Amino acid sequence: MKEIIDLLSAFVTDNKKRQIEKVLEERTKYLTVVLEDIYQSHNASAVVRTCECFGVQDLHIIENLNRYDINPKVVMGATKWVDMYHYCLPDINNSVSCITNLKQKGCRILVTSPDENAESIDEFNLEGKLDIVFGTEQLGVSDDIMNMADEKVTIPMYGFTESLNISVSAALALNTIKNRLKSSDIDWRLSDVELETIKLEWYKKLVKGSDIIIQNYNKNKASEGVDEK
Repeated sequence: MKEIIDLLSAFVTDNKKRQIEKVLEERTKYLTVVLEDIYQSHNASAVVRTCECFGVQDLHIIENLNRYDINPKVVMGATKWVDMYHYCLPDINNSVSCITNLKQKGCRILVTSPDENAESIDEFNLEGKLDIVFGTEQLGVSDDIMNMADEKVTIPMYGFTESLNISVSAALALNTIKNRLKSSDIDWRLSDVELETIKLEWYKKLVKGSDIIIQNYNKNKASEGVDEK
C-alpha cells in the first residue's frame, strides 16, 4: 500500500499533501454516525458535511422508507472525503440489520432523546466505540432502534421547544463529543493501517487517471519479476 501511496504522491501538490496530513490527524472511526430514513435532502446533506467537518469518517445510512438524497449545493463536496455505508435492501428491516452489524463490531449504540432519564451529551461515558443515531425529522428514531440502543443521550435545551432540527442536533452532538474525546486519554484517532487506507483512497480521488497509473505500475513490477527469473 505504501508503494502505491508514494507513487501517487508525485502527482499531488505539496500543499494538498500537507492539508491531507493535517486532516488525517483529526480523523476518527471511534465515533460514527447513523442516519435512519432522513427524507429532506438539505438535512441529509448538512449532516454529511457536518461529519466531514468534525472528522467523522464513517456514516451509516438506513433507507427503509426514504431514499437518501444529496443536495450538492449543501454538501459542498463532503461526500468525497467520508465513507458512506447504505442499508437499503428490499423486504428486510434495514434498521435492525444496520444496528446488529454495528453491535457485532463492538460498538455502543447511542440515540438522542428528550427523555428526562437520558444522560446529558456533556456527561455520558465515552469509553468504547460510539455510534450515534439520528432519526426522521418528525418522529426521531424507530422503535426498533430505540429498543436496540445501549444508551439514550440528550442535548441540553433551555426553551419551550424540546427538539432541534436534525442537522443542528448532529452538529451540536458531534462538536461536544469530539471536544470531549480530544480532552480525554481515549485513543480515538485512526490506526496506522486506517490512516494509510484512507490516504490511498483520497490520493486516488485527487489524481486523474490514478487507476491507469496503478495498473501500469503493477504491470511493470510484474514484468521486472519475470525478467529477474
